[in-house]
Amino acid sequence: MEPFIHASPEIDVEEIMDAIRKKIQDKKDSGLLKQSEIDEIDEMELQPLPDFLEIPNIYDPVLYPGFSEHMAPPVPLEESLKETGLAKGVLKKIRSLLSPWIRFMTRPMYIELKTGILDLQKKVPIVLQSSEYIRLLHNAMHNMIVEASKLKTEEELLKTKIRILEDKIEFLENRERALEKKLPS
Repeated sequence: MEPFIHASPEIDVEEIMDAIRKKIQDKKDSGLLKQSEIDEIDEMELQPLPDFLEIPNIYDPVLYPGFSEHMAPPVPLEESLKETGLAKGVLKKIRSLLSPWIRFMTRPMYIELKTGILDLQKKVPIVLQSSEYIRLLHNAMHNMIVEASKLKTEEELLKTKIRILEDKIEFLENRERALEKKLPS
C-alpha cells in the first residue's frame, strides 16, 4: 500500500505524525478534546476541494452589463507561447531596429501621461476634501430639515394651545358678563 503523503526524502513524515499524535494526546489529557470528537474527525469523509469554475459568479456586472458575454475567451498559455524559431528571430531583429524609433515617437505621449498622472495625484486630496465637505453639508442639511420639521410640529401644537386658550378666555368673558347681569347694581 502506498503512503498517504508523498514527501521528499529529507522530510520525516513519521516524526511529524508522532508530533501531531503527541499534541492530540496532550489536548485529550488537558480536557480540551474528547475521544468522541477525535473519532468524528477520524471518520469524516474527505471531500475534494471545489473547482473555482464550478462556483457561480454571484456578482452582476452593474457598470458594464453584457460585457462578460461579449468578451473573447482567454487564449491558453501554451498556445500563446508557441512561435516558430525563424519568425521569432526575424521579429526580434526587427524589434531591436525599431525600438529606438518607437521610443522616440512615444516619448511625448509618455511625458504627457506622466504629467497628467502627477496633476491627478495633486488633485486627489482636493477631491477627497471636497467629498468630506459634501458629506458634512449633507449631514448638516439633514439635521436642519429634522429640526425644521420638529419646529413646525411644535408651532402647530402651540397654535392649537392658543386656540384652546382663546376659547377658554371667551367662555370666561361670557360667564363674567352673565354674572355681572345677575348681580344687583
